[in-house]
Amino acid sequence: MRKWLTLLFLCFTSYSFAQLSEQYNELKAFSGRQAFFQADSTPYLYFYYKKELHYLYPLFKAFQQEKTLIASHGAANYYEQLAQAAAFTGDYSTAIALEKASHEPFSGDSLKKEITKQATAAKEVQYTDAVRYILSRSKNNKVVMINEAHDKPLHRAFTASLLEALYQEGFRYLAMETLNTGHNASLRKVNAFTGHYTCEPVAGELVRKALELGYILIPYEDTASNNHTVNQREYAQAANLAAVLKKDSSAKILVHAGYGHIEEGAADSRIPMAAYFKILSGIDPLTIDQTELTEGSNTAYGALFYDTWVQFHPTELPVVPMLNNQPYDPYEMNLYDIHVVHPLTKYKNGRPVWMAMNGWKKETPVPPAYQSLFMVQAYYSKECNEKTVVQAVPADQTYVSAPNGYYYLYLHKGKYRLVFRDKLYKVLGTKEITIE
Repeated sequence: MRKWLTLLFLCFTSYSFAQLSEQYNELKAFSGRQAFFQADSTPYLYFYYKKELHYLYPLFKAFQQEKTLIASHGAANYYEQLAQAAAFTGDYSTAIALEKASHEPFSGDSLKKEITKQATAAKEVQYTDAVRYILSRSKNNKVVMINEAHDKPLHRAFTASLLEALYQEGFRYLAMETLNTGHNASLRKVNAFTGHYTCEPVAGELVRKALELGYILIPYEDTASNNHTVNQREYAQAANLAAVLKKDSSAKILVHAGYGHIEEGAADSRIPMAAYFKILSGIDPLTIDQTELTEGSNTAYGALFYDTWVQFHPTELPVVPMLNNQPYDPYEMNLYDIHVVHPLTKYKNGRPVWMAMNGWKKETPVPPAYQSLFMVQAYYSKECNEKTVVQAVPADQTYVSAPNGYYYLYLHKGKYRLVFRDKLYKVLGTKEITIE
């Protein structure tokens, strides 16, 4: 009996190579039968349709305009945006697989051998718990900067795990690159007007948790970025952050940015935001990268480097590599103070287990209530009614079902409205539930 239960558990909980989900492929086949939506002509995969949040619309547009979008803006851009769209739906495995498809391929056995040599040579490297180490370093810093890959909600979940302890250390501002800088910005509650990436459920939960703790949200994106060069945008972002400290000299700020904006050194002709910030403010920020040493990384080279690194230096939780009691940079680029190594993704019932956000959220089974059911969403009841649902951001959502046919959502305690949708995103029905 015990052996049978163990085998059953392994069927539902496992490590997995990133691959396109069955439901993603099903949706793609479905979309090819006819044009369900009049897709816009922009090269972007926005999730707005007729001024409403529509989380399947960018997938339909990508499927229907695949050849046109790749021809006009390249395969790398196409798959990068498509990966983000899949991540927004809660299909993490597909997002990682699509992100890898966006990488420019490289060849050369010598480079692969060099990566293996570098990983195996770091025999003296030891791991330390990432959260504990970051918190020990942040006590003596006024500004902490951490990055994300836009198609990996895992990074938002990790930043959320730091919020409470950082607040206790005196951090009161959460600056996010994604936050809306317009007059219609919603910075005290989460909805479609809070920001672009905050419409992704894990990002929404990051912001909700910050607001619940008492953080003040700071938008700092360059408002004229469309007319600026790359360096002008980086400078404007840095100036906006420095202005917060000028206004409040006692401020302690957590900055959540995208990719290389928080690099402390110039790469080629690009000068990153963090480098400008150090000059403008006179403050050396604590910079934390979590994009390079995550499954899929940022490039084909990075993906191979990560796969090789964790083969020789496995981990079950987020860690910081250390050498001689100092943070170690496996890439030896010295662009960040700290590198976080995230473990390979572990899935349970089709969802990544990090969705539990260190126990802050609870796995909740949702039975398939309708024959044509495709997607299940959970909205906070206080944020969602018949009128506001079109601009509300779900606490979690997915179209990925487990082998037993159930959908598994990760929810924090509270009251929710479940929304059941078919492949056309039509609402089939709703249900009120309470998570204790």
